[in-house]
Amino acid sequence: MRTLKKLGLLGIAAASMSVGAQAAHAASQTGNASAVIQNPIVITEDTAMDFATIIADQAGDTVTLTAAGSISASGSSTFSGSPAAGAFSVTGTPSAAVTLSFSTGDTLTGPGTAMPLGNFTNDAGGSPAFDGSGNLAFNVGADLTVNATQTAGSYSGTYTVTVDYQ
Repeated sequence: MRTLKKLGLLGIAAASMSVGAQAAHAASQTGNASAVIQNPIVITEDTAMDFATIIADQAGDTVTLTAAGSISASGSSTFSGSPAAGAFSVTGTPSAAVTLSFSTGDTLTGPGTAMPLGNFTNDAGGSPAFDGSGNLAFNVGADLTVNATQTAGSYSGTYTVTVDYQ
């Protein structure tokens, strides 16, 4: 019985030494955390894109409206009226860099065959960013593909401009 008591006491002592040894090797460190909250991006269309009136080349044509608002054709189409580039105002986080992208597969529809709208351009520069007040303004141009023997009439459609933080 004495031997059993001694073994029991030795076991308890060994267990308590083991627990003490583990506690002596434990350490704690406080970590740091941070977050940056950016302002939501708000886009407003100030001026709708307008290709004006096109007297279309009967063979079809590609009409280009630049971000500066000038219009031209690859073929013999002519124009009347006042073309206008799309104009947008955007607000967001001051001095933050952004990317601009445009939808694909857009068309202008009307009384005849739909006309593809694409090859969007803008004048925001190669590395667009909000100014120190959180403002960004840019103009948008695009190509309009006029089909051969396009039916006369009014055509309209939409496109999407996406502004995203880098």
